[in-house]
Amino acid sequence: MELRPIGIMHTPYKTAGDAPFQGRSSSETCEIEIFKEYEDGLKDIDQCSHLILLYWLDRADDCVLQTRTPFDTDVHGVFATRSPNRPNPIGFHVTELIERKENVLRIKGVDALDKTPLIDIKPYSTGIDVIGDANIGWFKKATEGDQMDGNSYRKNIEELIRKGDLKRLLEKTGELHGHFCSHSAYGVKAGYIAMRELGITNTGMEEIVAIVETNNCFSDGIQMVTGCTFGNNSLIYRDYGKTAVTVAKRDGKAIRIALNPDYEESSAENHPEANALFEKIVVRREKPTPEESARMMQLFKEAALEVLDVDADEVFRIERKTITIPEYAPIFASVRCSICGENVMETRVRIRANKLVCIPCAGDEHYAMCGDGIYVER
Repeated sequence: MELRPIGIMHTPYKTAGDAPFQGRSSSETCEIEIFKEYEDGLKDIDQCSHLILLYWLDRADDCVLQTRTPFDTDVHGVFATRSPNRPNPIGFHVTELIERKENVLRIKGVDALDKTPLIDIKPYSTGIDVIGDANIGWFKKATEGDQMDGNSYRKNIEELIRKGDLKRLLEKTGELHGHFCSHSAYGVKAGYIAMRELGITNTGMEEIVAIVETNNCFSDGIQMVTGCTFGNNSLIYRDYGKTAVTVAKRDGKAIRIALNPDYEESSAENHPEANALFEKIVVRREKPTPEESARMMQLFKEAALEVLDVDADEVFRIERKTITIPEYAPIFASVRCSICGENVMETRVRIRANKLVCIPCAGDEHYAMCGDGIYVER
């Protein structure tokens, strides 16, 4: 049997650790270079919205017949999984076609390593290829499970991320934030980019961490979309006063997304009425009329929705990097304050007259945070 590659794939992924588990979870734009002798076969391909790619996983590890997947701890036969380590390491992926330029196809979302040989391309059709009730029994059980399984609680959010439904993600953020505004939309968009880029889901067990550099509206969008919060120990706050976030996986692979100041300034110039109302109602705290309050909220919503449609590279400065992230959060014992009788984390206990007391009862200085950031309260 003779197998000849028809082209080569150009992606940013140099090692297996760089690539997402599933290509569809990535918004990365990649290219397929079709060899010149096969270019005629691309006629009419630009009429296809999605393509089936078959490629040779030339850097797959040795073949195994049984394997574990990232989704559960059970052993499965390799033919019941998408593992690359198989007798014939053929990769299969459905990707979105962005455009064709002669013998080069620009695509979005793929998991192949850079310079992977391409075997074949076929058009994807919802009428032919979609089987609505198809399922992988073990995968469904592993990813959905019992309602008490932590994986189930963010299922709706993860589905919105998978679909790229930024509007619904903004609506979910509104449930937390209380209203729509540009900066909460920036947080939604940045969180979405990071989750797609890193190709990971979050069960609230510190699989990922988000390092926010501001405590403004942006941070609520980040928390809702990434699932990183103070309560699950995966939200880190650095009081830099910048509308920026770094989202990282446990292996240190990270992406830092910062609001582009040029875009922020141009956006402000494009919404003079909203800015005037913001200055009056929020900055100067002047009492508005009901009509002014309603108008400001309406303009905020329009500006937020507008953000979702702008190209990410225009809105943000995006940097891919590797960082060292904190260890998993330690668990501390609690002790009882000898004055108020309330339990307090042992690392926050003070000793007064040889007795254990909490910070308020000790009258000791401590860190606090309010609208203007972190400060020392005495």
